[in-house]
Amino acid sequence: MTDMREQAYRAVQERCGIIDWPAWGVIHVGGVDRAGFLHNLLSNDITALQPGSGCEAALLTASGKLVASLIVLADSDALWLLVDRARLTTVVSTLERYRITEDVALTDVSADWTVLALQGPQSPALLTNVLRCTRALSKPLAHCLVIHPPTRDGTTQRDVVRCLAYPLTCHPGVLLTVPPRLAEGLRGLLRQHGAVSVGSETLNVLRLEAGMPWYGIDMDEANLLPETGLEERLVSYTKGCYVGQEVIARLHTYGSVSQHLMGLVFDGTIVPERGDHILKDGQPVGDITSACFSPALKGPIALGYVKRPYYEAGIATIVMRERRAIPSTVIKLPFHEVSDTYTA
Repeated sequence: MTDMREQAYRAVQERCGIIDWPAWGVIHVGGVDRAGFLHNLLSNDITALQPGSGCEAALLTASGKLVASLIVLADSDALWLLVDRARLTTVVSTLERYRITEDVALTDVSADWTVLALQGPQSPALLTNVLRCTRALSKPLAHCLVIHPPTRDGTTQRDVVRCLAYPLTCHPGVLLTVPPRLAEGLRGLLRQHGAVSVGSETLNVLRLEAGMPWYGIDMDEANLLPETGLEERLVSYTKGCYVGQEVIARLHTYGSVSQHLMGLVFDGTIVPERGDHILKDGQPVGDITSACFSPALKGPIALGYVKRPYYEAGIATIVMRERRAIPSTVIKLPFHEVSDTYTA
């Protein structure tokens, strides 16, 4: 790591980092049937959401393949979907295809919001000091609206900032949706109060240490949801039917997937790359999806899909990097819970 990246990495570990997060778009869902409509399509329990709460969910194909992972937030008069911008058009068009007579309006409002992220143990303190956010956001995906602080001439901005408890790393985190014209000023205020800017490369290291897959890199529409390991966060097994539910329920009850996203740790200092093959006893058993050098583990780490029956913690493998065999060990995610013996 360069000195600046090391500073940003340490800031998230010990204090607070600020991250521009343009990767997510925002969809406004209105209409009296909005909750029931999304409940029948998404993998989690949408009708159980109360204003100020949220959940993660998946939009799947009928065969259980992952169209997109989403965050669903509930207000008293609307629902909001936060989704990877690369999947925004697909999500809107897919949901619209299922809308027949329901009173539901889906609107892409991404241009109305800039998404910032505060990550690190001092994130709650910055919310209080900068945005006067006194509401406790201790529950995951709890959120609230705060009025932007008064301007220098004493007038009050009528704009609001949404604060959402959500980590992009293994550290405490908050997402902020901000009107674009206020974003730069808010960034400056957060930096004045000690937040350190974190770039995409440093964020990639932090999210890999947390074992968080990114859509388009570690998972896509070719993957069954249970292959990604995200079903514990994204699926309700008691809510009833939704698109792809039969496949997910059958795998949960009776079987296992043929491959699973796992962590790998490596001997030496060579960092593998996306697409490098994972071998067991000379035979290919998977592929790397993303990798980095981890300061926390003091060595290379990677995410990759490993075939059954080899996706078990402690299994020794080899990863091929340009004809060079790198000894590796399969582990359960996340990396930050891994002991010195590489078990989880």
